[in-house]
Amino acid sequence: MQLGQPHLLPVLALAALPVLVHLLARRRRRVMPFAMTRFLHDATLQMQGRRWLRELMLVALRTGAVLFALLSLLRLYAPLSLPLPPAPTALALVVDTSLSLQGGHPVWWRQVQRWCEQLVANIPADIAVVAADRSGEPLVPFTTDRAVLRAALRRLRPTFKALDLTPALQTADALLASHTAAAKRLIVVTDLQSEPFRSLRLPPLRNPLTVVDVKETPAVGNARVDALLRMPLDPQADGQLQVRLRNLSRQPLTGNIALRANAQVVTVRPAQLPAGRELVLAFPLPPAIWRLADRNGWVRCEVRWQANPLAADALALDDRVAFVVRAPHRLRVACAVRQGNTFIVAALRALNLSPLSGWQFDADALIASAPTDLTLTRKVLAWVRQGHNAVIVADAARSPLWAALGLTVRAEPTPLQRVRWTDETVPLLNGLGATLQGVVARPALVQGDNARLRTLVALETGAPLLLELSVGQGRLLLLTVPLTERDGNLVRSPAFVPLIYRLITFAAYKGGVLVPRETDEAPEVAPLRTTVPPLSESDFRLPAPEQVRRALAHHNGVFIHSSQPPTLSLAATPLRDLSPLCLLLSLACLLMEGVLTLRWWRR
Repeated sequence: MQLGQPHLLPVLALAALPVLVHLLARRRRRVMPFAMTRFLHDATLQMQGRRWLRELMLVALRTGAVLFALLSLLRLYAPLSLPLPPAPTALALVVDTSLSLQGGHPVWWRQVQRWCEQLVANIPADIAVVAADRSGEPLVPFTTDRAVLRAALRRLRPTFKALDLTPALQTADALLASHTAAAKRLIVVTDLQSEPFRSLRLPPLRNPLTVVDVKETPAVGNARVDALLRMPLDPQADGQLQVRLRNLSRQPLTGNIALRANAQVVTVRPAQLPAGRELVLAFPLPPAIWRLADRNGWVRCEVRWQANPLAADALALDDRVAFVVRAPHRLRVACAVRQGNTFIVAALRALNLSPLSGWQFDADALIASAPTDLTLTRKVLAWVRQGHNAVIVADAARSPLWAALGLTVRAEPTPLQRVRWTDETVPLLNGLGATLQGVVARPALVQGDNARLRTLVALETGAPLLLELSVGQGRLLLLTVPLTERDGNLVRSPAFVPLIYRLITFAAYKGGVLVPRETDEAPEVAPLRTTVPPLSESDFRLPAPEQVRRALAHHNGVFIHSSQPPTLSLAATPLRDLSPLCLLLSLACLLMEGVLTLRWWRR
């Protein structure tokens, strides 16, 4: 039993008023001693017991009338199966909008909407709605307007985020604590994939909790595809698509994994994944793949997992990874070299590439001399900071680029030096060290922050021939020797054409390795940019329903499925308002007291 107005409890003392009046009204009658009263005295003794019983009944009825009237002011609520009005009820509805709710192809989100609409339509209560992705404040504060609630629920959409429902639970719990309703309940509609339900580390809550599971079955399977693309940095090598297929569920999965290039199936491999295991595959990308390029030279390489049956995999958004790159033989290379431009053009044509002249920032790769113009320098740096790579030849010691990068470049008349060391641990120079051993050059002296500069090729004196420098999200490759015959034999050596090809492909393909990036937005496939859903949203190694029920038992919680009616989210016997019953009993006592008083008074 609950009290709606507990501050009125002291008023119950007024129920003793009829008893007090009765006691004060009882006075000992005055005895008149004369002989004729003997007979009357004997008659009074005979009627005394009956009169005492009548007075007791009247006092009880008057006390009951006052007591029940006062109890109606206290607003008593009790779980009784009587035809009484329900107690004022407040529900805080938390809706999980994380990415995993798009699972079930997309049955789960429809289950969320259907169950919430049934709750709004069938339960008379003040309802507040809290969306998991906007947990700072309620989406809809407490209201009984069903049209407002239905409109807000229809506007809700699942996000692409990995959400923790703990802040939303705490917000809803605080809303209920400030409400004056007698019956309060916090209801969460989720798939149990988000925290704190996945780990069952529930926060302390002041109100009873109901968890509604929208999954069709407790056993859910899901596999996630992770991939990275290695582009060929050598004209004689093949590219490679490395795939990691992980079973992030407690169910074994079977299916196929297929590689497609511009919508054409290249290869299909069967795959069997035991629960919690993974499979690593490598798909070679031979030149035949790049010949499938469209008229602009783009090739979309996609690896896709398809479970058998399709419904065995819960989330479709993590079943594929795609990359869009320009075919190596269709690269657009901008060339803006002051000294040795003819050698660069000849090398590109030997590689079957058509160079673009001048500073063209829409090209796939840029190889240029250090700019001597401040405006052009700013454009180059802005372009690189956005994530592009460029090859810069240090043939101008007075370029404003050096000051912007914090470097000092000096051209000194030093003798020619032979290449002594090549860092073949980087894919850019792997296998090229022996060819570069025959190169001699007279480099410019480059000094700067050693932590930012990485030497890739060094000469006999330790002077760098090729440097790598990170700038924002992009990188600069600095070639410290001018491309002229008087400054060395690089332009005439067998290493020149392979080196130019590697520099260009390294710049065009952002280092030669493309890795998808996790994002909270919709997965996107763009040239050289691929985003995938968060890893945590692919993990469906969820607790069993029995574990969830045991954890909820510590929070006075209820665990139900979305196929069950919303009325089960409340107590088995709902609270009823006893105020009308108390008023009825008070009137009955008054009526009975009046009838008895009238009857006995006539006698």
